[in-house]
Amino acid sequence: MNSGIGLLLVTFLRLFVFIPLALLVFYVPGRVLIGNKDKDLDDLEIVALSMTTGVILFVLSAIFLGLLNLRFLSLIILLVILVFALRRYRGRLFKPLRAVFTNKILLVLLFLGILIQGFINFPSGFWYKEGIHFWSSQGHDGLWHVSLMEEIKRNFPPGNPLYPGHGMQNYHYASDILMGEFYRLFSFFNPLDLYFRYYPVLFSFLIGLNSFVFARRKWDLLTAYWGVFFAYFCGSFGYIYLILKGRFPLGGETVFWASQNNTILGNPPHALAIIVLTMIFFLLLLWQKDRKNNWRNLIFLLGAGLMTFKVSSGAVLVAGLIGAGTWLIIKEKRFSLFRLGVILAITNFSLLKVISPSAESFLIFEPLWFPRTMMVAKLDNVEWILKKQHYLSIGNWKCWLRIIQLELTAISIFIVGNSGARLIGLVGCWRSFKKKINAVDVFLGVGMAASLGVILLFVQKGITYNLIQFMQIYFHIFGFYAAAGVVYLLGRLKRNRAKILLGLAVVLLAVPTAIGNLFEFYGPDRKPLARVSWAEVEAFDWVKNNTPQDALLLTKPFSGNAHFQYSSLPLPIYSWYSTSYVFVFSNRYAFLTGEEQLEITGYDYHEDLEAARDFFTQKDYDFNRRFLDQRKIDYIYLHKDEIIEPINEETNGLKLVFENNDAKIYQVIKEGGEN
Repeated sequence: MNSGIGLLLVTFLRLFVFIPLALLVFYVPGRVLIGNKDKDLDDLEIVALSMTTGVILFVLSAIFLGLLNLRFLSLIILLVILVFALRRYRGRLFKPLRAVFTNKILLVLLFLGILIQGFINFPSGFWYKEGIHFWSSQGHDGLWHVSLMEEIKRNFPPGNPLYPGHGMQNYHYASDILMGEFYRLFSFFNPLDLYFRYYPVLFSFLIGLNSFVFARRKWDLLTAYWGVFFAYFCGSFGYIYLILKGRFPLGGETVFWASQNNTILGNPPHALAIIVLTMIFFLLLLWQKDRKNNWRNLIFLLGAGLMTFKVSSGAVLVAGLIGAGTWLIIKEKRFSLFRLGVILAITNFSLLKVISPSAESFLIFEPLWFPRTMMVAKLDNVEWILKKQHYLSIGNWKCWLRIIQLELTAISIFIVGNSGARLIGLVGCWRSFKKKINAVDVFLGVGMAASLGVILLFVQKGITYNLIQFMQIYFHIFGFYAAAGVVYLLGRLKRNRAKILLGLAVVLLAVPTAIGNLFEFYGPDRKPLARVSWAEVEAFDWVKNNTPQDALLLTKPFSGNAHFQYSSLPLPIYSWYSTSYVFVFSNRYAFLTGEEQLEITGYDYHEDLEAARDFFTQKDYDFNRRFLDQRKIDYIYLHKDEIIEPINEETNGLKLVFENNDAKIYQVIKEGGEN
């Protein structure tokens, strides 16, 4: 194996291959589409709009060419666009990029923001002495996205890599198309590096840049800097709860349920959707200024399928546009923005139904589930629920007033605790709405209200708390008003010392949970949760080199008791969780893995799962042979510690073809001879 330092250096150097390729693939097509409209923009705005638009164009192109079975044209089209752009712009094509490096304050904020957000991903999926390690949920969530990248590289439209023979359903995978198609075009990259290291850099950069150009255009330069600060670094007041409990104060991100925006890169679809949504905020500002159709057309291009990236951002976009459009109808009798909102509602919900036919069934009406469970499960406030039950048992009007008081207390703690230092945004909101209200403020206000409203009224089927992701949109928008509030208060102070103290106070109130995440993930007593050992990697390499591309592997279904065999972290990944790691590392489909993901997305897999479990009991060899034949299994892959009942090769119709310290691979002997 390469030394750790050498491998780290190679990984870092490959980032500087990824960056120019990303510019070719995203920036150049976006720049060409903007065309003459760039005369209304400065250089930073050109970069932000070109990159964001280019991302959407790349995804649309991948879908279109994939459906027409013309994917071989992708690189040719990109090269044609590059030649056209060079002829049209000549030396001016990449000139706007210099603005990123000339603004030193922004450059520092972007660099620090990429680090603080990116380190949620960076260490996972990397080569360590004992194998490839995964922190937090990355061994499950991260590998799910990597498996989609592998599947999209191989097939379009993609099937479900966790359940061979079944198409994708009930999942918004537009961001995976982005990463998977790029991986297909430039397959010399390691997909683990693309997902855990290179795309986080790109996404975090665009979160910061788009936040900057929007806030500067709406307010001013100083507000834009603070807007970037709140987008990257602001966390919850969870650290206050830790202090009150006498615990280490750096941390507590999810004490009040919601993950903060400094960890958003752990959810690439959500991160990318917020990038696009922020650019739509910016375009709406441009449209509001001159009412040119070209800005509205770009809003349509970016927003028409936003729900296929993330339902939450698409829903907020539609609600915001319809809300702002209604306000314009009342104020100015202008219908264009309302019409755009209705059109985007139709396109988004139509496209969502194509990829997620039963999307609406995932919402469960459960008012105040998050504040209520926060009080008991998160804050350990049993007294709160006991009081509520007591008043409910009496049931008179005075008791109902007390119940309302308890519920309002829970809601207030939920909102205030999660908002953290962003609460200073109340000042920004007051200032903005005290002045002449405009369509953008109405749009943002409706967006915040819609995000909070969904959280307070609904939960999600499958993983109940998944809907909490709406909060990160509320955080993102409220962060801009927090920036405006800080700048207003700074302007009211006359002495520089007072301004410095106020700015320092805001920073100190904002960052503890963001910094604390690094301690909680990678502190001295923290270890990765899961690993793929080098022996397993060797076994997967054997599979890649010695089996057909379409070979189907059978793996043992996940057992929740498997981890009891081990006394320390990281756990072998098979015993930690049901993941897609076999598909990712072997590049061969596995039957069947990722049961939780299949449950969330609504597959009827239980019969197949029970049949696989029955096989590994090794009791009915006639059933075992029929099972392997009917499911068209070619090989069986097992971690040695998974083997409880010995596998009898002869009676099962198998042949051991590979074995090392951690893994065994059996070949299924087909009727009439070996495979």
